[in-house]
Amino acid sequence: MKTNRSGIFALACAALSAGAATFHVDNSATLHGDGSSAKPFATLAEARDGVRAARQAGKFANDETVKIVLAPGDYVLKGSLALEESDGGSSESAPVVWKAAKAGTARVVGGVRVPAGAFRPVTDASILARLPEEARGKVLQADVSTLLPGKIPPMSHSFGGTPTAPMLFINHRFGTLARWPNAEFTSFSKCVDHGAVVKRNAGGSDVTKPGAFVYSNPRAKRWNFAEGVWMNGYWTHDWDNRSVKAASYGPENGMNDVIRLAASVPYGVMSGTWGRKDRRFYVFNLLDELDAPGEWYLDRERKTLYISPSEGGLKETDEVFMATFGEPLVSAKKIAHVRFEGIAFEYAYGTGLSLAGTDVQVVGCRVACCGGTGVTLHGDRNVMRGCEVAQTGRNGVSASGGDRKTLRRAESVFEGNHVHDFGVFQRTYAPAFGVNGCGITLRANVMHDAPHSAVLYGGNDHLFEYNNVYRVLLETGDAGAYYTGRDWTTQGNMLRFNYTHDLGAEGEMANTMGFYFDDCDCGDEEYGNVFHNVSRGIMVGGGREHPIRNNIFSCCLVGMSIDCRGMTWKHWNSAEHGGSSWLLEDKAKAFDYTNGVWAARYPRLADIMRDHPREPLYNPVENNIFIDCRKQILALDREAPLARMAPIANNVVVNTRGTNGVAAASIDSRIAAGFTVLNGSAEAPCSFGFADAANGDFRFVPGAAILKACPGFQLLPLERIAGQRDM
Repeated sequence: MKTNRSGIFALACAALSAGAATFHVDNSATLHGDGSSAKPFATLAEARDGVRAARQAGKFANDETVKIVLAPGDYVLKGSLALEESDGGSSESAPVVWKAAKAGTARVVGGVRVPAGAFRPVTDASILARLPEEARGKVLQADVSTLLPGKIPPMSHSFGGTPTAPMLFINHRFGTLARWPNAEFTSFSKCVDHGAVVKRNAGGSDVTKPGAFVYSNPRAKRWNFAEGVWMNGYWTHDWDNRSVKAASYGPENGMNDVIRLAASVPYGVMSGTWGRKDRRFYVFNLLDELDAPGEWYLDRERKTLYISPSEGGLKETDEVFMATFGEPLVSAKKIAHVRFEGIAFEYAYGTGLSLAGTDVQVVGCRVACCGGTGVTLHGDRNVMRGCEVAQTGRNGVSASGGDRKTLRRAESVFEGNHVHDFGVFQRTYAPAFGVNGCGITLRANVMHDAPHSAVLYGGNDHLFEYNNVYRVLLETGDAGAYYTGRDWTTQGNMLRFNYTHDLGAEGEMANTMGFYFDDCDCGDEEYGNVFHNVSRGIMVGGGREHPIRNNIFSCCLVGMSIDCRGMTWKHWNSAEHGGSSWLLEDKAKAFDYTNGVWAARYPRLADIMRDHPREPLYNPVENNIFIDCRKQILALDREAPLARMAPIANNVVVNTRGTNGVAAASIDSRIAAGFTVLNGSAEAPCSFGFADAANGDFRFVPGAAILKACPGFQLLPLERIAGQRDM
């Protein structure tokens, strides 16, 4: 629709003649309002243009706050609301504020609604015959040709994240493309063609053909491979996931039941598997498997949408939305002094909010059901506080800012947010928070329910404190709830007073970590954190400068590990064996690390090449408490250069029930002097002063014996950890 800018200009000037800098927006209003409460703007674009017009006319003071107030209702976008540099405020005290009149009642929507009345039961005999028997009579269909004009593109043959548009949402959640199994994975154990294999050197892969494997489950015989069968799988490694179309199924070279993929996957199929022996996958986008509530399938040629509603059928109050446009709901570049407050952003095929600038604030908002990332916030002095981010296909939040070259801090803060159910489509390396740059704070956020990591970060001088992370790493191995790696220059980061607990799939203690400093990462301090019911609390993967003090490790398989991969792996600092990502010294040279601000800020890094660079030095382990760890307390490689590493001292090990018929977690004899062991017994269990450590209550009771055994331990501010107010 063409905007009448001259009309908006005249009306906005009239509205502001009394000196007010408040504009009103109401989705029930007619176009060409004046922004007053009596004649509000009807759309967000109209409001944006109205403010521009008023500003150009000088109708409000430069130092005046501008408020754009959204009445309750849905503001449906047909494209991104794009804000420019001129749409910002003039200073921190004179921002432009987009806000809901009442928090949570105004919603910015990026999809089109499919009315409940558009659906009817499936009666076509040929369709019914393809549905699972238990689903017949329950599946509904709707003609969506008027909602999806033009040709609908076919599903891509291979993708690492969001499926090809459109995307369907049902009642504030992603619809599930009809799949089998309905939950979890099926698996295979025999590969007949590994396909693409990534060489671990600078040459990359020289094999690009798709792989193939044997899958003898009779379920496959019901799938229509000619029409298309897609598979999402962990094809080689438990930390690499990909969706790919199947090309064929049947006999091949004398083998029966062979599934051949239609495209290659990055690490090939079952090629040097790192993780579980069997490889996992599920099939999706199959009409033949439309049987569980919340599942859907789109016939892209006939533009017929099929859904399996929840028990009781589809009600008029149920929401079914489709989203297609890939731009963010709201985008802004080089903007300053803008605030979004109390608004819900929902149903986006791509990113929810993509914001870059200075003093940009997102406060008390809800961002949900985004096929891409929920919020990207880049720049300095930005704030995201008290928001919920949920149901995202990729990251919950991407945060960056500052200048690593000069070590200028961004001073951006992400505080008190609730981020959950992220990484729905990109199932690895899509965290709740992805953090890069210099000087960013994550404080008192709650993060949970995802297949992979909660916090992935790189850069310098970040602060992560009082965060609560649980039920992540649900599908993956060789991963951390907090993860950084393969870089000497990620220095100066502090992780303190965080609670990380209940990680990994139920019943499994896979190779997952609370904090994972991978592949010779350096320069992270860990103080006062609590790890409970995790596989491995902290993993230092061959790096240095990781002071580990005053932490609690409870009910871990392994309390913590420090390995010597830098000393033993041929990958270390080698393009030939590890590829360019292993050129650790070159990464440091890019920051001129032996001179200037870098040498002053990180003197040991500046001297690393003259100081046993392959060894895991300067990793003191002091004043930590280990409770009921089941296998090891501190795992050390036999090559560990103990004389040069750092003090390992004044730690306490608690076995609340003694050995209780099984061996207690072992302590390496080389470092046994650094640990005091306190044993209860099966008859008289004792936690030596914790309120209820077995159930995650780490408050100390008065006179706690463990504090006498570990006099250097400092009490933790548990009440400040997000979601732990009653601890």
